[in-house]
Amino acid sequence: MGISGAFCSGLITLKEGNLLITFNILHMKKVVFSLAALLSATAIFAQSNSSDINQNGQDNEVVVTQIGASNSSTTAQEGMANKAEAIQGSELYASSIGIVQQSQNGNKNSAYAQHEEVGNEVYQRQIGNGNTTRATQNLEYTGGINTAGQSQEGDRNDAKISQEGIVNVGSQAQSGNSNEASLSQLGIGNSSEQQQSGNSNMVSLVQVGNDNIGSQLQIGDSNKAEGIQNGDNNSLNQNQQGGGNVATSLQGSELYNSRGGNVSQVQLGNENTTFANQEEDNNTIRQNQDGEGNSASATQNLLAFGGENSAVQQQGGNSNVVTVTQNGSNNSSDQSQRGTENNASGAQSGDDNMLTQIQNGKNNKAEAEQGGVFFTSTEGIISQVQEGNDNDAYARHEEKNNEISQTQEGDKNKAAAEQNVLTFGGGNQITQIQTGVGNSAEASQEGSDVAGESNVILQNQNGDINLAMSYQFGANNSSEVLQTGNMNMAENTQVGVENSILVNQTGDSHSSMLIQNGSNNSAVVTQSNSGGGAK
Repeated sequence: MGISGAFCSGLITLKEGNLLITFNILHMKKVVFSLAALLSATAIFAQSNSSDINQNGQDNEVVVTQIGASNSSTTAQEGMANKAEAIQGSELYASSIGIVQQSQNGNKNSAYAQHEEVGNEVYQRQIGNGNTTRATQNLEYTGGINTAGQSQEGDRNDAKISQEGIVNVGSQAQSGNSNEASLSQLGIGNSSEQQQSGNSNMVSLVQVGNDNIGSQLQIGDSNKAEGIQNGDNNSLNQNQQGGGNVATSLQGSELYNSRGGNVSQVQLGNENTTFANQEEDNNTIRQNQDGEGNSASATQNLLAFGGENSAVQQQGGNSNVVTVTQNGSNNSSDQSQRGTENNASGAQSGDDNMLTQIQNGKNNKAEAEQGGVFFTSTEGIISQVQEGNDNDAYARHEEKNNEISQTQEGDKNKAAAEQNVLTFGGGNQITQIQTGVGNSAEASQEGSDVAGESNVILQNQNGDINLAMSYQFGANNSSEVLQTGNMNMAENTQVGVENSILVNQTGDSHSSMLIQNGSNNSAVVTQSNSGGGAK
């Protein structure tokens, strides 16, 4: 849907005091784009404007221009070299029942307010030196009943608001020095709030559509937050507390809108980075970071149809990285990392997939992929949990109803699993659990002459430097490896249908290698104590 679909058509009647104001959705007043917008106003009112100016100081300047009816302007200045300008209406487009209130206390502050149409209001308050505020409303589109509020305390702060349409509300509050805030809203019923406390923070928000909500909070220094929302009923919450944090949220685009999307980004600490980008319907992204130098990225339904996806990313510690990409419908991902230099990545393509990645420790790595470019995954489940340091987990599958669960506790363990990447099938399951140091488990399940379906692998290793490898090609095969001890090795290969292997090794330095081809084969290997081998 293009931007023209973001606005409804017909008549809107609002009550303002004793006036009934009817808006007819038409087109732009002055500039012609490929936008089907907005808003012509008609009203009956008294013909009187009022202006109240109070100046105390030196070299202060006030300019008030009011063209229309029932407009009011109030300006109060105290200090030196302040400038305030209020323009309501123009020769071409009048302003009616508009309000501008400007208050300046300090030196060399600048406040500018301009609007046309019906019932627009601007409130500007400045305390300090060298601050700048600017608010414009309905200069390009017809409409009205918009409200802009700007408050500054400190020095050299800059705040800008631009609103076009009907019943939009924007507020900006700055406390500190050299902060920058920018807000632009186009449509009906959008609302936004920007708050900055500290120094050298930057925040920007653009909302195009109807009934979008944006909230941006910055506490600290040198933080940067950016939000863009195209579509209807989207919501954004960005909360930054610390220094040097960067948060970016993009919902919808000029080509494909976002509808009912929700993004929440919370950063506590320093130099953390979050990025969220989604299109289509009712997608949700939640990102929480506590620490320093962490990075989180989530994308959903970019140039792909679908919706109802959910991505949750939580990180505590330093220098952790987490990424996820989801395309399709009803997919969910939950990624949690605590520690240092952990890395988790996930990709899901298809419908009804679930991904969970939990890592606690240092320098752990988890990678998961459900579905691919040509073949998606449906109702797939991947769960990867790692506790310790330097562990590595990899999982990938396509097709339907596949499930992988990998749990590693200890250090320098490695687990890798793949299902239905090369062939059709589904309903396969892999479980790998490793406790100790330096263990390695590898599992793969595919089809052969038949689709790869209903195969099961379970590998459980307890100890150090154990190796387990299981490969199954066909349907309804089962391979189970249990190893307790150190430096044990087991390798199972099955090709066919209804084959099964069970290997149980207890002790140290055992080895087992089994190969089965055909149907309904069965093998059991049990080894204990030290040494020995089976083939």
